[in-house]
Amino acid sequence: MSGSVSRLTLALGLAAVALSLVTLIGLPTPLQAVAATAVLVLLPGQALARLTPVTDAALGALLVLALGLATLTAVSTAMFYLAVWSWQACVVTMGAITVLACLARARREAS
Repeated sequence: MSGSVSRLTLALGLAAVALSLVTLIGLPTPLQAVAATAVLVLLPGQALARLTPVTDAALGALLVLALGLATLTAVSTAMFYLAVWSWQACVVTMGAITVLACLARARREAS
């Protein structure tokens, strides 16, 4: 796909922005839990996993969870030690990490 960005990369970036906003605005509790899980673990994990050369589906799924949880742990720990932790800041930061990973992937796809 030389010269263009894949739809999945674009969808991941847009979903991260949209779900971050929806999570911050507020939803009914069950929907907010799903949106928060997506924006805090699944979307960043998927965006970061797409930067690796892994082609095996099972390993890819495991990598999505591992990278998502590791990133969330690192961000939360850093915020805690810097005394700036809040769930809203964590959601925004994880959304930003997802968008940055999508931009890195888009740059790789466009070249």
